[in-house]
Amino acid sequence: MKVKYKSELLFRKAFIPWYDTEPVMVLTLVFALVVLLFSITGVAAALDTNGYQEYIWVPGLLGILSLSITISTLIRLIRRGSP
Repeated sequence: MKVKYKSELLFRKAFIPWYDTEPVMVLTLVFALVVLLFSITGVAAALDTNGYQEYIWVPGLLGILSLSITISTLIRLIRRGSP
């Protein structure tokens, strides 16, 4: 077994988990935007139908959660310097 010196350990390439790679984050962003559009459609449908107006919180909550994922993913991509 080879003994590693401190200088060798300091200059190693950083390990990036698979879920923190750019393609996965872009895919997450796309899915979050699709869910956001779906929730907007759900809110519009709930407003049009009298029987569903009391359940408008379901697509509203879905939209809020999707919007939070979209914003956090966009912030991470912008900080990373992605085009």
